[in-house]
Amino acid sequence: MGGRKYLRLFRHAAGATPADLAFPSAPLPYPEGWFCLGFGHEVGPGRVVTRRLTGEDVVLARGASGTLRALRPHCPHLGAHLGVLGTVSGERITCGFHRFEFSLDGPCLRTPYGQPPPRAALGTLPVRESAGLILVWSGRGGSPPSWEPPAIPAAGWLRPRGRTFEVAGHPQQMTENVIDFGHLEQLHGATLAKAPEVSFDGVLCTGRFQVERKLPRVGPVRVDYAFSVHGLGLTIIDCDLPWAGTTARFFALPTPVDPWLSRFRFAATARTGPMGTLATRLLRDALYTVHAAGSTLDLPVWQYQKYQRTPRLAPGDGPIGRYRKWAEQFYPTAAADRFETDLDHRADHQRNS
Repeated sequence: MGGRKYLRLFRHAAGATPADLAFPSAPLPYPEGWFCLGFGHEVGPGRVVTRRLTGEDVVLARGASGTLRALRPHCPHLGAHLGVLGTVSGERITCGFHRFEFSLDGPCLRTPYGQPPPRAALGTLPVRESAGLILVWSGRGGSPPSWEPPAIPAAGWLRPRGRTFEVAGHPQQMTENVIDFGHLEQLHGATLAKAPEVSFDGVLCTGRFQVERKLPRVGPVRVDYAFSVHGLGLTIIDCDLPWAGTTARFFALPTPVDPWLSRFRFAATARTGPMGTLATRLLRDALYTVHAAGSTLDLPVWQYQKYQRTPRLAPGDGPIGRYRKWAEQFYPTAAADRFETDLDHRADHQRNS
């Protein structure tokens, strides 16, 4: 079944209820970590863009110097949304309601009333740009980052080409796909040429696998993939292409926007090399088309998938149990406690009904 047909199924599954509506409450709380809110070229100098993260809006604004900031959305004066009529000039953002001016770093710098500005400041969120990705930190109670995302090289690489989907699902469940080797063969039709390798170290999960495909008029072709998973929001998959003298890179970027609702971004880039920029761009676009079509096979699964807390795993699934144990570190203790309490209440309700 082709990617387009699966995408139609994702959007119009007859009689099926999306996962965010099918169950009484979200099976997992919001995770802590770095999550992608878009691509750098989407927020040019002087632009103001609103994105969603863990139940709240985030305003992205870039100053004339090129520095990007992630701001909490509401003006501390009378609460106007900076994504609505907010404007950026130089390194300042002006609220369109009363024309209060703020530094993009937060403090109020000027009001239109001719008096010293109040001791007010915009709320800010940690933001990093890496290889064309905009990554924003979401921590427990506004806590600062406890780890940093990777500094992904951008020099010598094409600008990522990507697409965004809204899916009823959770980053943990989506990221789990990368070590779910059973689905790689059964859903995507790829043959694993040898046993995959997976390791877990702190906030990082890494691994390698080799896929064999039969190409028309070519025969069997083996392709090596190496992946690194940084928290639950950033997966990087590198694919060596020695015959082209380059490496293709894919990003899988699930971002929690509301309970059990995520925006999933898939993007591709390639390293420029002997082929030249134009040929590399054509190769990137071809690889993006093939792999993006493959990624759409997962969308209808995620959209209607129930999270199984105690899955009945079988040999060949991949290290799903180890992955889920590793993922526990990204949940704030208070949120995890509320999650367990909610499960207890639901269990009591079921026993008493």
